[in-house]
Amino acid sequence: MLLFCRSRRVKELGKLALVPGIFGINEPIIFGLPILLNPLMLVPFMLVPTINIIISYFCMSIGLVPLCTGIAIPWTMPVIVSGFLATGWQGSVLQALLLVLGVFIYMPFIKMMDKQYLADETKAVESSDDDDISLDDLSFDDL
Repeated sequence: MLLFCRSRRVKELGKLALVPGIFGINEPIIFGLPILLNPLMLVPFMLVPTINIIISYFCMSIGLVPLCTGIAIPWTMPVIVSGFLATGWQGSVLQALLLVLGVFIYMPFIKMMDKQYLADETKAVESSDDDDISLDDLSFDDL
């Protein structure tokens, strides 16, 4: 969102949600973008976790990535670090690749939403230019 979007709303939300997102706290994006109750974002929201599970399963079943060691990792552990703690360096590499894949799956949907928000922002700026209110027009005589 920070790298590819041009609308002010999405960029500010990206800045706000960056640090919590690193630690797996994604509510600012889920409710702020919004992803929840948004039919446009339903496709990547359902597709990315499904693809991640399928790829992870096959990587573990064929032995590219070892099975998890059974260590209980806190849910706020950042991506790549949690993969390293659960399975070793192979898990970190897998998580990094899945993260990049997820970004590419979300990118066209975020860009469509960004275009809508950018059009709304330019429309709001144009309408605010037409409706300039002057303090000279105010009158308190009728009170």
